[in-house]
Amino acid sequence: MVPMLTTERAVIGVGGFLLLLFCEQRWAFKPWVEPRLRRYALNLFIIGTNTLVLSILLGGLLIAAYQAFELQRIGLLQALGVGPWANALASVVALDLVTYWWHRAYHGLPLMWRMHRVHHSDRDVDVTTSGRFHLTEMTLSAAFRLGVIALWGASLAGVVLFEIVFGLFNQLEHANLQLPARLDRRLRAVFVTPAMHRVHHSQIPAHTNSNYSTIFSWWDRLFGTYRVVGEQAPLKLGLPEYRRRADVTFGKVLGMPFGPACRLAH
Repeated sequence: MVPMLTTERAVIGVGGFLLLLFCEQRWAFKPWVEPRLRRYALNLFIIGTNTLVLSILLGGLLIAAYQAFELQRIGLLQALGVGPWANALASVVALDLVTYWWHRAYHGLPLMWRMHRVHHSDRDVDVTTSGRFHLTEMTLSAAFRLGVIALWGASLAGVVLFEIVFGLFNQLEHANLQLPARLDRRLRAVFVTPAMHRVHHSQIPAHTNSNYSTIFSWWDRLFGTYRVVGEQAPLKLGLPEYRRRADVTFGKVLGMPFGPACRLAH
């Protein structure tokens, strides 16, 4: 069961990434600022490094920990005896809520912002941006999620389902695509869309500090961080501190968590 779930997760993740990458080449919403091949090389290197460390080297340990939590009936849902389907669905909603607040912490705490600015320093936003997270941030987030899952009592199936859904929405919301306006409005009532999340990557601080959700848009509505921008073509993406091509070279991006501090995006 476990190998099948993890294999399906990998296939769906890679398939979604490639499909959106293809769609962006045909129907891109915004012209790219950076040379695409240069950006792709940087972002794909970061994605590959994170995958190697977290999925290949640490993936087995994380899966073993999740299984141990379930077998030992550790956590709230396990203690309550919640059934497998209810556990899985409740875990998707709960983990998305926790991720919303975790995302806000990356914007609000200076040490965490040092790591997260690697993601926001991308001067373009497309599907490759969905994996442009520094390894320090990915490792910290994996450890945090492990603790949350232990407390919540998510089943292994629930964790994998969350990661599949979360991964697909993470890719979609970063895609350089524009959905038809009516469809976008309807979807945005429940889910995060590319137009909603693109605002989050704007250089305007009020935009950057909004739309933190990944799967369900209602978290931003509920906690007062929801923002809509109608005309998005003029939006400048990235961070004002890294507005030049020379500011986002390979070495500078990888060294951002350890380099000079930049202001919080407030």
